[in-house]
Amino acid sequence: MKKKNETLILGLNPTGPNTSACLYSNKRGLLHLVEEERFTRKKLATDLIPTNSIKFCLDSEKVNLDNIDLITVGWNHNKYPNFMKNFYKRRMSHPKKDKFSVNVEKLKLIEKSPDTLNKKMKISFKRSGIKGSFPKVIYKNHHESHVASVFYPSQYENALTLILDGSGEEIATSLWKCKKNKLPELIHSFELPDSLGYFYGAMTEYLGFSIFTGEGKVMGMSPYGKKNLKIRKMLTKFVNVSKDGNYKLDPKFVYFGPRTHSFKHTDYLVDLLNIPARIPESPIKKIHFDIAYETQYLLEKIVKTIILKYVKLTRIKNICIAGGVANNCKMNGAISSLKEVDSCFVLPTSADNGVSFGSAILHNAQKDPKNSTLYNRFNPFLGPSYSNREIKNILKEAKLQKFKEYKNFNILCRDVAKQLARGKIVGWFQGKMEVGPRALGNRSILANPSFKKMKDKINIEVKRREPFRPFAPSILEECAKEWFNFDDQPDYKNIHKHMLQATTAKNLAKKKIPAVIHVDNSIRPQLVNKEDCPKYYDLIKQFFKITNIPVLLNTSLNVRGEPIICKPEEALRCFFSHGIDILVMENIVLDKKDF
Repeated sequence: MKKKNETLILGLNPTGPNTSACLYSNKRGLLHLVEEERFTRKKLATDLIPTNSIKFCLDSEKVNLDNIDLITVGWNHNKYPNFMKNFYKRRMSHPKKDKFSVNVEKLKLIEKSPDTLNKKMKISFKRSGIKGSFPKVIYKNHHESHVASVFYPSQYENALTLILDGSGEEIATSLWKCKKNKLPELIHSFELPDSLGYFYGAMTEYLGFSIFTGEGKVMGMSPYGKKNLKIRKMLTKFVNVSKDGNYKLDPKFVYFGPRTHSFKHTDYLVDLLNIPARIPESPIKKIHFDIAYETQYLLEKIVKTIILKYVKLTRIKNICIAGGVANNCKMNGAISSLKEVDSCFVLPTSADNGVSFGSAILHNAQKDPKNSTLYNRFNPFLGPSYSNREIKNILKEAKLQKFKEYKNFNILCRDVAKQLARGKIVGWFQGKMEVGPRALGNRSILANPSFKKMKDKINIEVKRREPFRPFAPSILEECAKEWFNFDDQPDYKNIHKHMLQATTAKNLAKKKIPAVIHVDNSIRPQLVNKEDCPKYYDLIKQFFKITNIPVLLNTSLNVRGEPIICKPEEALRCFFSHGIDILVMENIVLDKKDF
């Protein structure tokens, strides 16, 4: 319910990939945040007005649109069509610009105009049964929304904030000086076509994956490749950085030229590398791994050069990163390892799923930058949850009678930990669903990381995906320093909560938990404490008592190509159709051997 003298903001990302909605209060902070893909089951839910997410946020707080003071959107649609039309003419014109690109730009100018979007939202709200009068809509700059989404929850007094994505309006990369109780200050930006997000996206498509979802696969491939100076020299013709921290992208490889292989790169890229673009699902060859290696190398080189330049200029050593490229945990780890950097903070809302929240918190900051709720710690567990009664009703509807309901959750954790110790694969469905690309212990598939072949087993039997893809370790926070290297980071517990920064394994980890150590000895750990995730913490603790290993292999409860599971019905489908041995939903346990 709405509190007295409270302002409630409905924050939205209603266009592009990662559509989402949040409910934000100037008194209580972030109340709910969820991605539309979790409801539609369509990965990214691109360009779908997030009506399911909106209904969840409103229903959870027992309010309707009449209780909402305003809607914020994390994209400045007021720049369409006029400003962006002039920008495209000034920066994106070229004699060899293909008709497809021209038509896409024309469509964007129409579809992203406020009149078009407002009409689309109003009709979508009405058809979805969202009650109440349509509120006032305020559009916020995309990159500034990203900045707000990561700096305010960071707990830093000041930070250098780097935004890296495809683009936000006309801007592709931006750097901001951020200080507590002040508004973010833009200190430098790179405009389109100089986009590191579209560079990495083009290489993702070239390697046979899909932009916005396949970049993580390229990152996962890269350690299997080797340094290839010939490829490196070619790629520096695509994008390169000077010693002064300025980079340039040759737009002909993304924007200007014929396209017969992909909508996200031109044929010039194929000509440059002199190797056919990989067809999706075709065999991955050694050269593809080398190209992935050099793509990752070049991204890290450029970003580190930028960071070092602006750390020196601003004398700020705390780094915040957001934008879709910030999901690249190897890059984030490379930034953290710089001796000139004290700390590096990233959140699961780095991609455009976060600008719904970012636009709302930005608006609140612009009203009162000293409002204490701006600086609340970020909680990723903001989605739907289900009671034991609701789960049992779903099992009854599915005519499933063979399950065990535990009255004591400690005993459940003990019994499940024993099964994990024996090598069973467990689906773990608890509490409020997490936001972001990583499962953090509420919608997870779990396994024993001490079994060397467990990675291959889960990739083949459960996830049914490429064999090179790694899995992450969840570790008890108090044990982490014994197993993993944190480069003397003073706040390592805070920055390694969400599997978004790579580090390296110590000898103990290499020996004891091989299933979560990548081929280059890297890991992307999740440090788990009892306050943030009590049930998951208790399970790992029980596993530790049995095995003397305070680590579980953790991957998202879903299968290849679909979003993380939201509902019990989806968990059941995943359980019965894939190689999961045991499914735990709240206090209810199903064991496949009983069926």
